[in-house]
Amino acid sequence: MKISPNQSAWLRLLLFILSSLSSQIASAQSRPAVDSMGANMGRQNWKAAFHWALKAAESDSADRYWRYLNAAHFASLDKNADMAIKYAGLVLDSDIAPKAAFGKDFDWLRDDPRWKQLMKKKEQVVEDFRQKRIQESLPFRFYQKRLLDETKQQLAALPRESSGRALYQTLKAMYPAHNYTRHDRYQYAWVKLADSLEFPYLIQLPKGFDAAKNYPLVVILHGAVAYQTMRDVADSSAATGFFGHNFVNLAYEAGTIAVFPYSTKRYNWMMPDDGFGLVPTLIREVKHMYPIDDSRVYVTGYSNGATGAFSYLMKQPGLFAGFSGVNNRPQVRTGGTFLKNAANRSFYNVATDYDYYYPIEGHRTFTALAKTLGINWQNIEITGKRNHSYLLSTRDSTIRQMYQRLFADMLSKKRNPFQPNLYWECDDIKNGRCDWLEINELDTLTAKSSWQVSVNATIEGWRQTMNPSVLLDSTSQAFHFPRQSGAVKAKYSGNTFDLTTSRVGKITLYFSPEMVDLNKPVSVIINGKQIYHGPVRYDRTFLMSEFEKEMDHQALWVNKMTFWVNRLSSSTSGQNSVRKRTRQKL
Repeated sequence: MKISPNQSAWLRLLLFILSSLSSQIASAQSRPAVDSMGANMGRQNWKAAFHWALKAAESDSADRYWRYLNAAHFASLDKNADMAIKYAGLVLDSDIAPKAAFGKDFDWLRDDPRWKQLMKKKEQVVEDFRQKRIQESLPFRFYQKRLLDETKQQLAALPRESSGRALYQTLKAMYPAHNYTRHDRYQYAWVKLADSLEFPYLIQLPKGFDAAKNYPLVVILHGAVAYQTMRDVADSSAATGFFGHNFVNLAYEAGTIAVFPYSTKRYNWMMPDDGFGLVPTLIREVKHMYPIDDSRVYVTGYSNGATGAFSYLMKQPGLFAGFSGVNNRPQVRTGGTFLKNAANRSFYNVATDYDYYYPIEGHRTFTALAKTLGINWQNIEITGKRNHSYLLSTRDSTIRQMYQRLFADMLSKKRNPFQPNLYWECDDIKNGRCDWLEINELDTLTAKSSWQVSVNATIEGWRQTMNPSVLLDSTSQAFHFPRQSGAVKAKYSGNTFDLTTSRVGKITLYFSPEMVDLNKPVSVIINGKQIYHGPVRYDRTFLMSEFEKEMDHQALWVNKMTFWVNRLSSSTSGQNSVRKRTRQKL
């Protein structure tokens, strides 16, 4: 469903209001005023919305200046310059000034000398706050560097084992020892996506953090990625409002290490693909600093964050044991959605009945489709005219119980990177890998096999963005397929791998002694023909390089072998790993 420019403007307003509503906990007394404010906003009755914003400010002193910000916004929409400037000035004299945003709806005031003076003040307040935050974050930078350096030094000091088997056993048990001197709940950290791109993220340690234990890791993704800009430092004071108080607090109560990455419009987990590597890179970095149970890494989120979690299920599931999302739109936005890929893991989905982002009828259709494919997909419905923001901001105890069930289900999952049956399909080899199978090259000029069938469904029940009680007379396809794809059906039993391909030119298999007996020959059959039969040995160089990068004690691959499906040859990761190469026409 396409969003018109007018709808986009309304969406900006909605996100603005929601961000300020979630900045503080609204008291029971202010709730009727806030509800009335929201109702009049939906009616575009800016005078009434302005009136109720001030009433809400009177009712709750903790939220007063956020309501003044709402009042300034409504006054600006009502073209009341005096009131817009008055309340904007009160906001800029308060402690929320650095976080207050004055968007495009204030542009008509830019020639007013009073507004120019306010915006000059705003720029100075923001810069002063920014510099203060950067200075305060320096100890965290030094601490993060020390933890990473400690890991690097301990890896370099590992004894050079006499055999690959001995090295494998050493690495499985090797968790870097750190001198943790910071035990506060929140830690600040940064991850580099490229040499010139650095993104902050927040780490939440569990209560009573014990360096001798291995902890589940939960990655929680925020929504509204199109409205994010680059940040210098994470912000623990706003975490519950931005990421959702239930996500933050239940991750803490569940005894996990939780991480909260910050994205930008360009670099994020949904679209475009420029930032899709942010989360996997962050996970690898956290594993180098804290003791993580590699079999229990999870990703979840709200809105665009939920779509991001779904996208990792579809495109790069290998690091994760389980996936979940709240107010999700289950669609890959940068390519095809190959739903059969979801059979390799599971997803816990929560939907509301008045969600403009994706209709509850669509979730029902999607769930039925997933079930026909044998996918472990759970869909939980929250009804009662609940809109897109309800599950993020509400303090309802029944919704807290819903989040508790989400965490319980997610944390019950354990990753099995050695499962004997895999299906994998991709239209971009950057997303070609699932566990021990990787598509390295597509061959989309060849005919597609009859079993490679794209699945899709018609989605109905879309709702108006600003007034979700209004049903739209529109439908859309659940998925889009802008590029041709290739697919592999793979299985292994004993020491025999059997692969069937469609539109694939090159494949890599990764080997672990948890999968095969490396004392015996390994056979590889592709499209009904044996292409390899021979030894697979421990490759110490490959093993060490993979561990240094991944710090993964479970999916610890000791060798890999690549096969050119149409060029008829194979190779392994290291020299002399296989005594001969087999060339055979498939």
